[in-house]
Amino acid sequence: MRSVKRIMIYRGFLSLFSLLLLSGAAISAETNNPSSAIGHLDRFLQEVDTLTANFQQTLFDEQGRSLEDSRGVVYLTRPKRFHWEYREPYRQTIIADGKRIWFYDEELSQVIVKPWDSFSPNTPAALLATGGAIEDIFTVRDLGSRTGDIGTTRQWVQLTPKSPEATFTRIKLGLRNETIEIMELLDSFGQTTRLVFSEIATNPKLDPRLFSFTPPEGADVVGLDAQGAEHP
Repeated sequence: MRSVKRIMIYRGFLSLFSLLLLSGAAISAETNNPSSAIGHLDRFLQEVDTLTANFQQTLFDEQGRSLEDSRGVVYLTRPKRFHWEYREPYRQTIIADGKRIWFYDEELSQVIVKPWDSFSPNTPAALLATGGAIEDIFTVRDLGSRTGDIGTTRQWVQLTPKSPEATFTRIKLGLRNETIEIMELLDSFGQTTRLVFSEIATNPKLDPRLFSFTPPEGADVVGLDAQGAEHP
C-alpha cells in the first residue's frame, strides 16, 4: 500500500518535472516580462540543464495540518532524466533514464517500472518536446514577490493545468536568484504537497550512472524491465 500511495504522489509532480526536464520549454513573449517572476522562471527553464539539491517534502491536509514529512536528494539532467532519492524516514528511489521511470522501495525490496510517457501523455512531454509554450499546458499567473517568515524574498508563479485530467489543480513555484526553491502542489482533495529545495547547484557535471537503474537481485519487479518485457 505504501508504494501505491507514493506513486500517486509522484504521478502529479512528474508531469511538472517533464516540463522542467524537456529541453525547449519556454514561456511566450506575450506573457514573459524579463524582470517579472515569470521572466525568472523562463530563464530557469532556458538556462538550467542539470541540477542537484536536497529537498524536504511535506504533505498537508486541507486544514494545513502536516500529514507526512520526508527528506532526500535530487539530481536532474535534461532531457527526461532524474534521480529522486528519499533518505528519511525510509529509503525509496525514483530514477528516470529517458525511457522509463523506476520506483525502488528498499525496505519492501520492490521495483515498479513504467514508461516515461505513461506519466505525461499528451500534456507537458508531448507538447514541449515539439517546442510548445508552457501556456499550451498551464494558465500562467505572476504572483509577484513575497517575503517569508525568515526574511527571504522570492518571486512566485502560479501554474493552473488546463487539462481536466490533471492530478493537481494548482502549482505554485517560488524562485530566488532565478532558481526554483519551493514547489507547492494542490490536489483535488484539498491536500498540498510542499517541496523545499536547499543546497541547490545549477549546471554541475553529473555522473551518467546516476540515471540508470538495475533491479537488485531478488527484488520483486512489476511493470517493464530494462529490455521492455512486462512483469506481472
